[in-house]
Amino acid sequence: MLISIQTRVTQFLLNRKERFESFLLFLLVAFAFLVRIWGISKVHFWDEMVYLQNAQVICCGKINYSELGFRPPLISLIFAGVFLVWHHIYAACIVVAFLNALGPVLIYLAGRLSVGRLPAAIAALLLAFSPFFVGVFPIGFDSDDTGNSLLTDSPALTLVLLAFWLLLRALNRESTSRFAWAGLALALSILMRFGTLPSVGILFLLPLTAKGRWKALMACGAGLLVGMGPYLLWSRLRFGAFFFTLHAGWTQVEGPTESFFFYLRNSPIIVTAVALFGFVVVASSSVWRPFGTFPWRPRLSAASPLNLSPLVSQTFLWLWVSMEFVFFSAMPHKEPRYILQLVPPFLLLAGSGLALFRSLPQRPFRSAGAMFVAAFLVLTFLPLRERFSLPFVDPSIPEEMLASEFIQSGLPSGTTLYMNFNYPAFAFYTDCRIHELPAIGAALYNAVEQIPPGGVLIVYRKTNEVREPDIEWVNANPKFHRMRVFSTFVIFGRFAEPSNSLQDRQNRP
Repeated sequence: MLISIQTRVTQFLLNRKERFESFLLFLLVAFAFLVRIWGISKVHFWDEMVYLQNAQVICCGKINYSELGFRPPLISLIFAGVFLVWHHIYAACIVVAFLNALGPVLIYLAGRLSVGRLPAAIAALLLAFSPFFVGVFPIGFDSDDTGNSLLTDSPALTLVLLAFWLLLRALNRESTSRFAWAGLALALSILMRFGTLPSVGILFLLPLTAKGRWKALMACGAGLLVGMGPYLLWSRLRFGAFFFTLHAGWTQVEGPTESFFFYLRNSPIIVTAVALFGFVVVASSSVWRPFGTFPWRPRLSAASPLNLSPLVSQTFLWLWVSMEFVFFSAMPHKEPRYILQLVPPFLLLAGSGLALFRSLPQRPFRSAGAMFVAAFLVLTFLPLRERFSLPFVDPSIPEEMLASEFIQSGLPSGTTLYMNFNYPAFAFYTDCRIHELPAIGAALYNAVEQIPPGGVLIVYRKTNEVREPDIEWVNANPKFHRMRVFSTFVIFGRFAEPSNSLQDRQNRP
């Protein structure tokens, strides 16, 4: 009787603990979503507009422009489904912010199985509220917004974390279906962003640690094939090769060549100083612990029920972060958001390092260590105040939207727009056919000369990203006349016939 009462009390306490943990995770998602959705805006640029336009191609049958031939399809498929309910940019922003807010919960669930609750909780907080992951950057730091932008990098990170968690659950209680679901999640991460392929390859090492390794590997591969099969078949039917779109997506990565140490140099901004500190601490403990000279002994897996040894678990995380860093550092063109795929292992290791301050030998030191880590985290998250100083809804209207209203209302429906910059925005806002001009050089100017009568040329003013064509050159060309001037670009119309009349020239500012 006494044993039965003790069992019930224990079960009640465990259930209460689990309910409290679930409530905290709900709050984590809620606040992570709030900080990402705050400042929701209609102003989005180039690659973001591509995915919105591809969604309209899918759900609305627009044929004026498409990049489905080399862009990953999943985010556009999600937007297309959302547009059937509410066809607005805000709908896409809300969905992406929610997808990104799920990442911190998933890294906690995966970390709880691999490194323990406390390191996992620290990693979750870092992913939820670190300025870079939210989209708050220091002045002069050039990066796309990773919090509520419509790019695929952060949603792909969420899917990689989902696959990682499912694989760990499958290893904890092995079954064919669990590994198959993990494989499906890996496929979805590829369809969200082709750049997750290195992470997928590394995560495929986990099934090899299962008791029935080959069965687990085959089940995971089957799930991957089920997820990728329809897309690969579509690529074969549409473009003649199963991997045409995957190959095209990788070859479309263009931009200036950066140093191999680009990510290392920008790491304090990308992953924060506190995470780097935790990473260094856990690296030092791993080096010195075998010799018994480190002040304390980490027990990273004390709260973990996973059937992997701590050594295997930590070795896998180190392998993952090392291979991802080398792979993306070796790529010629680099952007800060590209490195998001090494965030899971890095933050889990960093959280493990920061959690070691709770393992100091004496209670006063442990309390001081906990206060130090908490204060460091608070200082790290303080820049988020900038986000909440802005209006909840950004009232700005993009000039491309205003220009598109002018084009739609004042020009014939069959008008073709010619430009060499930011053409996806005009494709999204108008029904006009988009003709992409060469980026620079003689080919660009020759193509401008060949624009047929009735065509519309949109020329952006010079910036670091736009150098040609020169607006004054177009203005001096008798084939074109200014139709509308905006702060960032000018809309030119092509005369039906070249005009040299005095009136035409007098109209030129």
